Amino acid sequence: MDMKMKALKNQIEDLAGQVTIVSPDDINGMGRMLNLLDDMKVSASSLGATLLGEILDAFKGYVGQLVLGETQEMLPLEEGLEFIRMARHCFETGDPLSFEMGTVYRLLGGGSPPEDTLISPADVSCSPGEDSGDSCDQVPSISEDDLEILSDFVSESTENIESIEINLVELESDPTNKEIINDIFRPFHTIKGVSAFLDLKKMNKLAHVTETFLDRARNGEFLINDVATDAILTSVDIMKHLLQRTSEGIRRKTMPRDNDIDIETIIYQLTELPAQIINHESEKVGGILMRKHKVGRNAVESALEKQRSMPEKQIGEILIADENVDENDVNSALMDQKTLRKNVVSQVKVSTDKLDDLVDLAGELVIAQSMLRQKASADPALHNSLSQLGQIVTSMQSVAMSMRMVQIKSTFMKMIRLVRDLSRKSGKKVKLEMQGEDTEIDRNVVEALYEPMVHMIRNSVDHAIEPAEERALAGKSPQGKIMLRAFHKGGNIIIEIEDDGRGLDRKKIFKKAVSVGLLKSDDTPTDQQIDQLIMAPGFSTASKITDISGRGVGMDVVKKAIEKLRGQLTIVSRPGKGVKFIIALPLTLAIIDGMLVRIGKEKYILPTLAVSRSFRPERANCNTVQGAGELVKDGDTLIPLIRMTRFTHIENEFENPWEGLVVVLESREEKRGFLVDELLGRDEYVIKNLGYSLEHVKGVSGGAILGDGTVGLILDVHGLFTLAME
Repeated sequence: MDMKMKALKNQIEDLAGQVTIVSPDDINGMGRMLNLLDDMKVSASSLGATLLGEILDAFKGYVGQLVLGETQEMLPLEEGLEFIRMARHCFETGDPLSFEMGTVYRLLGGGSPPEDTLISPADVSCSPGEDSGDSCDQVPSISEDDLEILSDFVSESTENIESIEINLVELESDPTNKEIINDIFRPFHTIKGVSAFLDLKKMNKLAHVTETFLDRARNGEFLINDVATDAILTSVDIMKHLLQRTSEGIRRKTMPRDNDIDIETIIYQLTELPAQIINHESEKVGGILMRKHKVGRNAVESALEKQRSMPEKQIGEILIADENVDENDVNSALMDQKTLRKNVVSQVKVSTDKLDDLVDLAGELVIAQSMLRQKASADPALHNSLSQLGQIVTSMQSVAMSMRMVQIKSTFMKMIRLVRDLSRKSGKKVKLEMQGEDTEIDRNVVEALYEPMVHMIRNSVDHAIEPAEERALAGKSPQGKIMLRAFHKGGNIIIEIEDDGRGLDRKKIFKKAVSVGLLKSDDTPTDQQIDQLIMAPGFSTASKITDISGRGVGMDVVKKAIEKLRGQLTIVSRPGKGVKFIIALPLTLAIIDGMLVRIGKEKYILPTLAVSRSFRPERANCNTVQGAGELVKDGDTLIPLIRMTRFTHIENEFENPWEGLVVVLESREEKRGFLVDELLGRDEYVIKNLGYSLEHVKGVSGGAILGDGTVGLILDVHGLFTLAME
């Protein structure tokens, strides 16, 4: 039995190879396929796999149609192959079929199957005596083997959906590009095939309908326009929801519960849309009402049936008469009727854990090489050899780090979709422009940037960009603009989000700050200080809460997220001209560019990004003020002085500031002097996690192994400032 099953499995893979290479006019290839199908039928018969034999007969019949020239469509062969694989798997495991034989016959053009060959989906999930269909409460469990397959499917499908969204954005600007359509079509085809094998019925059905829609577009029947793009994006959003349910099912070890997820509305729209585009028609009122969830598909189909006998009646009138919708819903749908009017590079997938291990090992090699060089400084010949080794190690580290780098383009592309959706929700015309989207950044940084950027763009659309009427009065274009820029500068990546809106209303911000107790009415803050108030926790000047923004959590979240990435956020506002948010971030979270300083016998690392300057102050410029502590004069400004001894038992070698050095540190537009005994130099340091027990220690962000083998703590400048104020 095992040998026969193994032989059948090998024959199916041989068939898969033939399906991949054969073309409709390859008669010899078709002949080899027919011979292989005969052999497979014999194998299935010897195993007693009756249903598999029937699927093979249907498949063979379709190949015969290709040979006779009755059809040229090759896609059913690929789909039929999936049915063959599923049938073999179900026969081997004893599981019931997860599809109806009628589907197979309809696909391969064999007519309707005998009644006794129909397998109901209810047989898979419901116990005897229960009602069939999606209402069944019993959810089948997932075997350990299938859990791994499902997990891989979720991961692969998530990547596929991301590529679909990116390519859809490109397709909007070049709707005739068949290569881009193919790049969108293939992920849907992959999702459809694998979801059928895994018995994810809704995912499979939705992917199949969307794929068919795209197949008609790539065959030149119609062009993808904005309405078609909306429909495909809606399909993508529903697929994301279905994938989320699948992930939840994996955690429970049960098949996903998705009875409440509606796919019929978008299926109806995707089915009707090609004819509308071809005939230059507007979107049907019934479809709009379904899309808005005002009415169900059955009600629309019933109204259409009545309309056939009453052609003088509009479908909206029939739906109102049947009390399925009210008149306001139909009027709204009529107003919403719309008149139709670069390849992804293949890459080798490598586990992110392996990449992180490689970077860590490269860092360890740098540390070991630095320690060895320090010990060999007395031997000139060995020192020269180590210098050559150092160049190789540095190059190796650069390559390892570059493997962690990804283009920020994928995150920027997601913002295009976001602006598109927000523009429609807000009723404002807003376009997004990008510069430097090919800029590379550490993958961990780019992932963490997504949420902060979403918050800022939401605020720009809702608060900053004016309505068209207001923009016209100000002499601006009716369409608002948001600019995303990314570029490298001084060893950091700079990301700018700039809009051409009304700018920050400083009077309104000041008034709000006084009302919530952040400022006093007689305070005289600078413009920069007022601008920074929008990042205070819970601060919002929105007069009403919308589904876009106004809840007072956005900018506070942005600030914390960027600081967590060891970055800085600067706000530049021009009244009536717009606001620019400037984010400065390290290129990678694995290495820090730092200044090594000595305090007493201990060594510490200060992030170079936070270091403004260092100097030895004059005695006359050092003061102690009651209630303010020690102050030193930096130019014309007095700044507070921080000593390490305030937080630890570490004492400075020099008691008096004028005997040591003051390093001026900056964080969030604040400046403070940090007293050190010696500057030991600037270098790049591999960041080491200090472990769970020290994770929440304020003022310390990590550690690094120094050239002499000792550990130096990396100081968190903002944490030090916070501690100094306590």
